[in-house]
Amino acid sequence: MRGRWTATVMVYSGRPDPTWTVDGATAERLLVVWERLAPAPSAPPAPPPLGYRGATLHDADSDRTWLVFQGVVTSGGANRADAANEFARELLASAPAGILPPWARP
Repeated sequence: MRGRWTATVMVYSGRPDPTWTVDGATAERLLVVWERLAPAPSAPPAPPPLGYRGATLHDADSDRTWLVFQGVVTSGGANRADAANEFARELLASAPAGILPPWARP
């Protein structure tokens, strides 16, 4: 899959959040997961001011972003249920070793 894909995990306050490049094969798997997720009944709750605030996948070519937080993936105004955290686990598993805090690893 072509494109320039990046992921960010929002975990820090006052420091840059971990960001990394996502390869095309991983991005493709994440899009397959997105497509099969059922609509969520609502948007995720507002994140706390400190601590884990979700993770994003961003496609620079389309300027589209997917946000995953508390079992909901949001993109383009759509909310989809990720109760099994499949999208979140796949996204976090793509992080290079040592970039995430130990508690943020899937």
